[in-house]
Amino acid sequence: MNWKKAVKKIIPNNFRNSVLLAMPLFYSTKLVDYETVLRVGGGIDDLILQLNRVLGVKGDIIECGSARCGTSIIMARFLLQNKCEKSIYAYDSFEGFDPDELADEHKKGFTKVAETTFKDVTYDYVKNKIKKLGFEHRIKPVKGYFKETLPFLESKLSLALIDCDLEESMAYCAESLWSKLNSGGCVVFDDYASGIYLGAKKAVDVFLLKHNSEISEHGMMKRLYYVIKK
Repeated sequence: MNWKKAVKKIIPNNFRNSVLLAMPLFYSTKLVDYETVLRVGGGIDDLILQLNRVLGVKGDIIECGSARCGTSIIMARFLLQNKCEKSIYAYDSFEGFDPDELADEHKKGFTKVAETTFKDVTYDYVKNKIKKLGFEHRIKPVKGYFKETLPFLESKLSLALIDCDLEESMAYCAESLWSKLNSGGCVVFDDYASGIYLGAKKAVDVFLLKHNSEISEHGMMKRLYYVIKK
């Protein structure tokens, strides 16, 4: 990952975005890999395993913490290959972390990431990227902080990927989406074992304790933590 970070520092973000949108074939290369970090540690393999599990479960898919929507696009490609018509809702501020929430995490010692983290993306870029790759009818990006947007989600769900890093957001998303998850559906959390976002494990552990009687199966995979609803 270090060489990718070096490339990002050398090439201005606006220029990089413009090149990718002009030549979308680059997204599928190893250099870009659709712009997801979940390849590291086997996260995409974990996610595909759970996606395959819920293909026959009614309900759409949501990703909370979509950033550049690289993971949403990989999920959309998998659904297309499996002739599954589920929609994917990609929720994010598309402006980085809520500064107040991040400041609170800093005070608690849960993370040291900078305020500029994830600020290299815009809503317009994500919309254009999704369109360029032909998934505008499959992936629906929703802009805003979770407390502003999730209350208006009407769809029932078969899978929820919660990848929003910070304790409060992860806890809020999990609680908000659990009631919308159909029986046999799955919540998948990133960062449970992260050494960068320490609040993630706390949020998941509290969620597991609260909903223990409603869970049929849960556990750690290679990178992601999964929870199956009874």
